[in-house]
Amino acid sequence: MEAVTIKRKLIDIRPSVFEKLSIKAGREGVSLKRYIEDMLERDSEDVETLAPAGVSSSKVISLIGAAKGAAADVNWEEERLKYLLSK
Repeated sequence: MEAVTIKRKLIDIRPSVFEKLSIKAGREGVSLKRYIEDMLERDSEDVETLAPAGVSSSKVISLIGAAKGAAADVNWEEERLKYLLSK
């Protein structure tokens, strides 16, 4: 079984945002903490949010493809993520 490392972060939330998110969490039947954690995890899985402003995924993929040469067996999603995280 793989050990999971958890990072803790204290954040400030405006009261109006707190109230709205509390309502959304209640509708889903989870705590506000769990709702925010789930929301952040879903957002982090979207690699589009990792790209700098103005850079589309097609631009990044074309740059990776040009740098590595066109290969049919390349996992472009993985390569794109590696590229973005290296910057």
